[in-house]
Amino acid sequence: MKNYNKFWIVFSLIVVFAAGFMGGILFEKHLIDKKVEKRVKRRSSVRFPSLEIMAIELSLTPEQEEQIREIFKNNEERFKKLRKNIDDRLSSIRSQLKNEIKNVLTDEQVLKFEAMIEKYISQRKKHPRNHRKDKGEKR
Repeated sequence: MKNYNKFWIVFSLIVVFAAGFMGGILFEKHLIDKKVEKRVKRRSSVRFPSLEIMAIELSLTPEQEEQIREIFKNNEERFKKLRKNIDDRLSSIRSQLKNEIKNVLTDEQVLKFEAMIEKYISQRKKHPRNHRKDKGEKR
């Protein structure tokens, strides 16, 4: 009788272990992988390949590499100007938004609103999200 009980205990442990193992695989495959897919889908822009990758995959000559390096360098300034333009426009729109909201609020609410905005800005500075660590980072 003792062997019979031992068998069922061992068998139960094996079944529970196997069920946990399979559950873990299914969990990872269906839930975690989907989160990664969503992040990839959210990011619709395609990164431009780096010069190193282009050199390898396209078998660039040293002259071609230098010409493309120069093209990247020349376009860097255009991107900087565009980013500055976008930042300026966003700042202007945010300012207009704040003013429109303030026009709806009472004087007391405006003071609370300003404090709320300052608090939010300071939190964002302490814990920035989705920003490259080094703005000058090469791709």
